[in-house]
Amino acid sequence: MKKHFLSVAMAFFAITSVTAQDLELGISAGVDAARLTIAGATGGPLKFKSDLAGGINFEAGISKDFAVQIEAIYSRQGTAIIAADGSTAGTYNMDYLAIPVVVKFYGAQRFNFFAGPQLGILLSGKAKTSTGPEEDIKEQFISTSFYAMFGTEYKFANGLFVNARYNLGLNNVVDKDMNPDQDFRHRYFSFRLGYAFKL
Repeated sequence: MKKHFLSVAMAFFAITSVTAQDLELGISAGVDAARLTIAGATGGPLKFKSDLAGGINFEAGISKDFAVQIEAIYSRQGTAIIAADGSTAGTYNMDYLAIPVVVKFYGAQRFNFFAGPQLGILLSGKAKTSTGPEEDIKEQFISTSFYAMFGTEYKFANGLFVNARYNLGLNNVVDKDMNPDQDFRHRYFSFRLGYAFKL
């Protein structure tokens, strides 16, 4: 899957170098609401946890209606665990460098839909319970995750933009050598506010 993602990224640069009409560089920040889906493990039910995220993006218009975009985003993913009384019993906090490559379709001048693959590179992994110290769990997970991502965006005339997206984890991120019977997959919503300018 990593080879397929690299092929998509190489195609992005090939297309933009040949056909790009409008180039934009942007920066954005916002909130990720993340949750894991877990199979083969015991514990309480899970809920979404929210954390800050942000990064940079490069967009290249290839026609009036279509553009391609690549991003580099710092994203805090994971999940919260609910106790029997409804309180938060603990959290998984997993920091990623997320690199999505998307195609944008402009249904109107400032409004677009986008979709594409995303690569996640694990930077750190921590687990914490409400009664115990934080534990480093990075070695229990593989270094890369893969997603299908789609969303929508609105651009203002002054360069500001807002977007919302959903990221669907496609692979089990648990190291199978350490936990062969467990399956953890990421799911998260992202909400961004940013600013872009033409190059």
